[in-house]
Amino acid sequence: MAIFSSLPPGEQARQLANPEGQVGIEVAEWLNGNNREGNARTLALLGVRTGIHVLEIGFGNGRTAPDVLARAADVQYAGIDISPTMVDEATRFNAALVAAGRASFHLASAEHMPFEDASFDRAFSTGVIHFWKDALAPLREVHRVMRPGSLALLGALDSRAPPPFARPEFGFHLRSAAEWAELCRQAGFDTVDAQNIESEAIAPDGTPTRRYTLRLTLRR
Repeated sequence: MAIFSSLPPGEQARQLANPEGQVGIEVAEWLNGNNREGNARTLALLGVRTGIHVLEIGFGNGRTAPDVLARAADVQYAGIDISPTMVDEATRFNAALVAAGRASFHLASAEHMPFEDASFDRAFSTGVIHFWKDALAPLREVHRVMRPGSLALLGALDSRAPPPFARPEFGFHLRSAAEWAELCRQAGFDTVDAQNIESEAIAPDGTPTRRYTLRLTLRR
């Protein structure tokens, strides 16, 4: 993406953390394409089935919501995001699903979710948790809103070979699999599996590259 590549690393990180304005919309569209395969794998692993409630943490432009709802009948989707630009964009794109009462998009942080205890059967997130400086607080909140027997899949950048913008001074807090696993256990999850994943990706300048990510599989 030409616009993203033209930004200095600090601004790249800011737009990834909280997409804003027209630049943020374009960044989110690029991310949606770049994350499509990974999101498809995540949804397959979630095991979405009839009648369950699904939470997405950091929905971006909301393009994954229809894919979630298409996987089974009577599924309810809710998402949170800290970006007003993304809430507007996701709500606009999914206007029919919102009007039908099947999807809702909330301006909220992971530390303070606007949901009752034990509201969801499944939760997932892509490229969000590495922005959590104090990760224990949002992990405890994820645990709070999940039902007993539920499943959460959370994806983050790996601490191996991070891109130039993924630095602590820019708001990225990369952790090893072992560090994430320990935090998840402290948050109360009964079963924790932290996996390092290597895959193909497209760099912001359009060239093929390798992506190093980490996936947390959590059971309540």
